Amino acid sequence: MTEDEVAAMQRRAQEVQHLAVEAEAEAVSEDGGVRVVAGPAGDIKVLDLRLNAFELSGVELGEAIVATVNAAENKAKTELSAEIGRILGTGPTDFGGGFGGIDTDTEGPR
Repeated sequence: MTEDEVAAMQRRAQEVQHLAVEAEAEAVSEDGGVRVVAGPAGDIKVLDLRLNAFELSGVELGEAIVATVNAAENKAKTELSAEIGRILGTGPTDFGGGFGGIDTDTEGPR
């Protein structure tokens, strides 16, 4: 491997590392009551409860929060995987997924 190839590989590795730290995605519950921004490791960066969230029972609200956090995490993993695949030229890596009835469109209800 030449020095240029090693340097290019190191640059790609640094870019991937930066992306992994900065990655985040948003998900909104179907009723729009819960909005979450989370990273691919499940770190919650934003948890926003709208007024209609407080019409739910404690159990329902807890379930909505967990489902929306999971959806945001899965979306972040999917987006990170695609970006890493683009950088490395290998295609996306499968982190698992599934969004279970949660609207992961960032333009969802606010």
